[in-house]
Amino acid sequence: MNMNISLLGIPIDLGAENLGVDIGPQAFRYQGIVEKLESTGLKIQDLGNVFVNPRHELKVGDSRLKYVDEVIRVNEEVAQKTNAAINKGNRMIAIGGDHSMTLGLVAGASVSFKQDLGLIYFDAHGDMNTSQTSLSGNIHGMHVASLLGFGDQSLINVFRPGKKLQTTNFLHIGGSDWDQAELDLIKKAKLDTFMLFDLLSQGLAPLFKKIDDLISRVGHIWISLDLDCIDQIYAPGAGMPNAKGLTYREMAVIAQYIGQRCQVAGVDVVEYNPLQDIDNKTAELGIELIAKFFGRDYSWYTGYMSRNTIKD
Repeated sequence: MNMNISLLGIPIDLGAENLGVDIGPQAFRYQGIVEKLESTGLKIQDLGNVFVNPRHELKVGDSRLKYVDEVIRVNEEVAQKTNAAINKGNRMIAIGGDHSMTLGLVAGASVSFKQDLGLIYFDAHGDMNTSQTSLSGNIHGMHVASLLGFGDQSLINVFRPGKKLQTTNFLHIGGSDWDQAELDLIKKAKLDTFMLFDLLSQGLAPLFKKIDDLISRVGHIWISLDLDCIDQIYAPGAGMPNAKGLTYREMAVIAQYIGQRCQVAGVDVVEYNPLQDIDNKTAELGIELIAKFFGRDYSWYTGYMSRNTIKD
C-alpha cells in the first residue's frame, strides 16, 4: 500500500533542560532518515523545520511554566502543519526536539479526526504533571496532562479550546520513573498504563490486549516515542539515558505489533541528543522503529541484504 508521509523537524529544547536535543532533527536527516524510510516503500515529503527562537534570546518567565509563550507559539504552528498534512491525506513523522512538541502534534491530529484518535505513549516518565505539581517547571513533563484536559488552560487550549484526548483513548507504555502527582492522576482519571514492572512480571501478552482494546475504540492512532524508554545500551543518545529501559527485542516486537494492527496516523520521536549518541546507534534505532510503526521493515539486516543482493 502506498503511504504518503509528511516529515517535520521540531528543534525545540525549551520544554526541558536537556541541551542538545534541538539538533536532533538535523542529525536524523544527516543519518539519512528520508532515504532509509523511502527504501521501505514509504513516500516522504520533508517539510523542513519549524522555527524555534533560541533560549538565550528569551526570558524564562513564570518559573512554573518555563518559556511558556514560545512553547505555545511553536506548538500552535506544529498543530497547524499537522492538521494541514492529515487533511491532505498524509500521515506524519515528527522528529525532535524535546517532548513538549507532542502537545501540538496530537492537538492538530485530534482536530483533524474530531477526537477519533488514540495516543500510544512510550516514555520512562509520565509527563502528567501540571504547573501546580511540577517540581521543575519544565513543560516537557506537562503536555500529556494538558492533552487530557488537566492543568494550565493555556496549554490545554493549544490550537482549539478544550482537551484533545479522551482519557479512555490513552495508553502509556514503559514507565519506570513517576512523580507521586502523576500516580495520583493515573488513579483519579483511570488512565491505562503498562509499566516496566508489568512487562517484567507479566510479559507482552497483556500489553497486546490493551493495544487491541484501544484500537477497538478509535479509528486512528498517534505514536509518541521518547527514546528514554529504551535501555541506554541500545539508546545512549536519549536526552535522559535510562539504565532500566525496554530492550531492543521488546521495543522492536511492540513496534511491529502496532504496525501490523493499528491505523497509525503519525509518529513522533523525541528527546534525541546526538551529542550523547554512540556510533549513531540511537538514530538508527529510531529510524527502524518508525518504519515498524508504519508496518514496514528497516534494520541492519534489510540494509545488509540490499547491499548484497545479486544483481542480474
